[in-house]
Amino acid sequence: MLGRRSARLAAVLALCFAAALAAPQAASAAPATTPSEVATIKAEDLDPANAMMIPEAELLSTGCGAGCDGKNPATYKIYHSGCSTCYHYCSDDAKTVASNTDGISLELRYSPRCRTAWARVGSDFYYPTVRSYYLDGRVRTAYSGFAGAYYTPMVNDANLLARAEAVAGPTTWWTSKY
Repeated sequence: MLGRRSARLAAVLALCFAAALAAPQAASAAPATTPSEVATIKAEDLDPANAMMIPEAELLSTGCGAGCDGKNPATYKIYHSGCSTCYHYCSDDAKTVASNTDGISLELRYSPRCRTAWARVGSDFYYPTVRSYYLDGRVRTAYSGFAGAYYTPMVNDANLLARAEAVAGPTTWWTSKY
């Protein structure tokens, strides 16, 4: 019986090997796209609700400014040159700069590249708000509600301050300003 199984196994392996030799060579992977083949994009072609173009040097020095107010940090594209694949999302480099864990998970998230801030909560039980303040303490603007899963839209934070807040029933929590 072992002899028949070995013979069958040898026959199957021989067929597989023959099929592999007879098969045409697989096409090689497409060559990498070169910069000259990448589509170009112009600022006037962008829908301001979904994207903006800022030269890389300006983005590094000033962030995206008030143009990012009210935008989703995870989906709003910041193009930094004329190519269609040269963009960032503000959430790409985000970090938590202030938090409140006193019975809640509340964070103030910040993007150093975009110089924007937004609030993030740990549950949709809490209603989040992000407030933008001038350095003298006056409120500049605020956005409440969800832009995505548990976070608010962004506010400009270049040479400004921001604070995350959350409400559940009669209770309000907040972070320090950053």
